[in-house]
Amino acid sequence: MAAVSFAPGDSQTNPDFLAALVSASEIYTIVASQDIVDVRGLKLWAKGLPVSTILQQRLLERKLRYPLEACLMAEDGVTPFYLMQQLKTFLASDHSMAQALRPSALLLEKQLQQVPLHSVAQLLLTTLLATRPGGITHAVRAMALAGGMAHAESTPVDMRLAMLGGLLHDIGEAYIQPQYLDDQEPLDLLGHKHMMAHPRIAQLLLSATTDYPATLCRAIGEHHERLNGAGYPARLTGDAISPLGLMLGAVEATMGLSRAPNAPLTRASFALRVVPGEFPPRYSSMVFNMARAANEQLPADVPPPTDALQQINATLQRAQQTAQSLQSAAGSAERRAIVSLALNRIDRLRMAWNSLGVWGLQANQLTAQDQFEMALAGDELRRHLYELQRECMLLAEKLIEAEKTELAPIWADLRV
Repeated sequence: MAAVSFAPGDSQTNPDFLAALVSASEIYTIVASQDIVDVRGLKLWAKGLPVSTILQQRLLERKLRYPLEACLMAEDGVTPFYLMQQLKTFLASDHSMAQALRPSALLLEKQLQQVPLHSVAQLLLTTLLATRPGGITHAVRAMALAGGMAHAESTPVDMRLAMLGGLLHDIGEAYIQPQYLDDQEPLDLLGHKHMMAHPRIAQLLLSATTDYPATLCRAIGEHHERLNGAGYPARLTGDAISPLGLMLGAVEATMGLSRAPNAPLTRASFALRVVPGEFPPRYSSMVFNMARAANEQLPADVPPPTDALQQINATLQRAQQTAQSLQSAAGSAERRAIVSLALNRIDRLRMAWNSLGVWGLQANQLTAQDQFEMALAGDELRRHLYELQRECMLLAEKLIEAEKTELAPIWADLRV
């Protein structure tokens, strides 16, 4: 991915964002809000001129005096009126999240009227609307969910700040190559490297080009972090993550399952609690209560995936034995850290497997909820194994070749 800088006097325009911006300008009116000049003071585009492919050609390989995002404005597209209409449409829908949030609808709408939409945020959201309309749907629903969580939970998180965080948490994706934004399949190692950058890009962008509070910018940079250090981009743990960052992490995880064909909130509640220490327990409880308020119905025809879960357990045992066999060998501090990470995370996944509470029961003794949760456990544990494998491989890139080869059996064993 091309480097992204928002520092005055050294702002290099990201080509992926620039391409998306030009595409958006074919649908919406995006104009220069001030003269666009390069670092030498040469005017590249005059104030008031609309964005076009000519501007795109002039900006490539040119460093700007000020970030391009601060020099443009969208005159239509995602306006406060548009956001209000989208929020009302969502809350009136039959989605279970909307049903759970409906008692707070008037308050959410009132708070949205007071949420400040900076011109840079409007520009990025308008670009998203033009190029990836589903991203705006995700952003509006995340805004509503974050506001509902802030209202329901007595935390130091301000409701309007939470809504703004939900709305803007993924704007850094505008700087990611489009092929990595298709979430139909898990990302490979290279794709994940690209995606890992988007929270930090969003944080830097908002800090450099808007007057939004540092609390918000920081939290958006943390929305993929996890309490136990399993997140990204900084692998923060515990109190190193801000309260708003923790909430946005729970919002992101819940939104990730919101498109499930049935019981999305029940699925999300389970995902938030299946691995001990990943999310604050209050958020899984909150989402569980939302599922109950929406009267989500569980599918009754889910076969218990006993064989798949036993396979996952065998995978965990095998990987654990391999990591333990490598624990005492000499090597660099980085090598030891990877082995320690793998053992710690595998231990937590085994705790999650053991805590399902349905082992030893016959198939006819399992309730519909037992079967559904076993199926969810299989999905979540497979996902966590894949993420652990990917994380170990990324960390191992810093090792010398001999140590990489020595540790390769760990991530080979993590493959289900």
